[in-house]
Amino acid sequence: MNNQSLSDKLAALAIAVLLILTAWGNALAMLVVAVLGLVVGLVFFRKSIVRGGALAATVGFVLAIVIALVMLLR
Repeated sequence: MNNQSLSDKLAALAIAVLLILTAWGNALAMLVVAVLGLVVGLVFFRKSIVRGGALAATVGFVLAIVIALVMLLR
């Protein structure tokens, strides 16, 4: 298994978790998972962050952080 396929699979898993947390409606849990996921993704996939699944996961986590903050601050 090469690094690109691993990042694609982890990106799909990350997006699925974020969608479940969004539907759940718990903004604090979504914020915690998104921040942890972003940090872990940046640490492990920092070299391949500009392409493929790693980019999708990074964008997803950043958007989840923004959505969670909006939900918490409204």
